[in-house]
Amino acid sequence: MKKSPTKYFVFIGLLFSSMSSMFIRIIDAPPIAIATYRLLSASFFFMIPFTVNCFRDKSTLNRKGVFLSVISGFFLAGHFATWISSLSYTTVSSSTVLVSLSPLFVASYNVLVLKERVQRIQIFGILITIIGAIIISAGDFKISGDAIFGDFLAFLGAVFVAGYLIIGRNVRKNMALVDYVFVTYSSSAVFLLALSIFLRIDLAYRSVANLTLMVSHGLVSSGLGHTIYNWMLQHTTSTFVSTATLGEPVLASIMAFTFLSETPSLQTIIGGIIVIAGLYVFTRNS
Repeated sequence: MKKSPTKYFVFIGLLFSSMSSMFIRIIDAPPIAIATYRLLSASFFFMIPFTVNCFRDKSTLNRKGVFLSVISGFFLAGHFATWISSLSYTTVSSSTVLVSLSPLFVASYNVLVLKERVQRIQIFGILITIIGAIIISAGDFKISGDAIFGDFLAFLGAVFVAGYLIIGRNVRKNMALVDYVFVTYSSSAVFLLALSIFLRIDLAYRSVANLTLMVSHGLVSSGLGHTIYNWMLQHTTSTFVSTATLGEPVLASIMAFTFLSETPSLQTIIGGIIVIAGLYVFTRNS
């Protein structure tokens, strides 16, 4: 019997995914354009192995799997579109807190629909992690008509990413990783490209250096980060993967301090310690 990889591989995906904020800081392009190039780059990265699988008759594609993968791509595109757009209406703090609710949606679905057992200590770990994320983001909440709309978009972003992980967990049971990620990433890129055209987003890459950064962003944060998440969905629960992603603000802050000389606030340090404690409690008892 083939041994499953350790669940801690998820945290390698977390490392690559957390680099996204670093790329976004230095890329000169509208947010949705950055997301579009990110998914396009990831799609082209997996095009060759996907094509090779098809020619060698190793493809695991089937009608249901392709349909669900396209839906998963729609949810991924919806996550990027709503969450990134929310930052134009509400504070980063409010947006981050609401997006951090995704593990609750994933865990609730898995318990209520899939009858997956979740220990009380695991729920306690999830709650500790979310509290840490709230502390990191607290401080500049605001209330206004625009802020409420932005908060609603961020809430939708949490719902979309939860759906993306839940569907991925289901599809990955019967579909090879390369097949799933290629169909998911490429369909997500198409959805984002259509949205960019509809909203008249400027997709010009401006310079070769800027294009290189956007392509690198896609290869690192999605081609490696999200792909490791999707790989591990076959070997662990979507609840585990979604909870692990709450470590992104912590790693992003460490990277910003290391490479951009951005000193984190005391609030960020305290919240980060709590997030790490919550992740430890959850993973130790998963």
